[in-house]
Amino acid sequence: MNIEAEFNYRNPLKENESKPAFGLSEEDPNMPDHKSFKKTVHNARELGFDISMGGFELLDHKSSVVDFYNDEEVANTYYGEMTDLVKQKVGADLVQIVSHITRNEAQAESGERKGGHRLVHNDFTTSFGKTLDPFLQETGMKPKRIVVYNLWRRFDKDGLDTPFAVCDKRTVTEKELIPTDLFNYLPDQTQSLTVEICQSSNSDAHKWYFYPNMQRDEVLMFSTYDSDENPFIPTLHSAFDYPNCPEGVTPRESIEVRAVCFFN
Repeated sequence: MNIEAEFNYRNPLKENESKPAFGLSEEDPNMPDHKSFKKTVHNARELGFDISMGGFELLDHKSSVVDFYNDEEVANTYYGEMTDLVKQKVGADLVQIVSHITRNEAQAESGERKGGHRLVHNDFTTSFGKTLDPFLQETGMKPKRIVVYNLWRRFDKDGLDTPFAVCDKRTVTEKELIPTDLFNYLPDQTQSLTVEICQSSNSDAHKWYFYPNMQRDEVLMFSTYDSDENPFIPTLHSAFDYPNCPEGVTPRESIEVRAVCFFN
């Protein structure tokens, strides 16, 4: 089952246009710097993707977490679960879970919580290595390779509203990527970070996939940084509106964590 859906891409930068930035002011909901493109979203359940292929993979995992909105329970239980899952999958020597985000489409309308992020993007660029330098200097670590994965899980009942799509990284080139400063990253922390993310301009070559009807016991794992890649090509991703979504389905609820993996 393939579907057609709209994806919001950044307009290509004009000559002498300044570097885009998020987080310094309220964003215009009309997204004047972006354009919507209709894309075919392919059913990845039928294709057997592995993380080493297009940069993503669906994993089976049953979590013991009762309430994903309980930050303490997530930090004390879920972080350890995801650490073990990633280590088992990729064999990293050390895995650090650095943050998590819970999203709720219904609560997003009131501003209580974030909803699905309907923007083609990636969480980091090659500059993420510099962001880690203070940590590496403090710990004395000298890893040969650093890889970051996002682990995304939805936990609403129906698994239909506002699905999540990933773009096969083999269909993306460096020329489409638009580095963008993201200020006030991890705003709940004592000292907020500024990181460089990337948006993307449109390419007809981009090939999009999703896993229909994702359930609570499934995790979508995808790569967002790899120090071994030059140039680094990310797994672009975006939420999208499911066409003709039936009325009355449960609003999308999801949690994502970022796992930084160190290989000695």
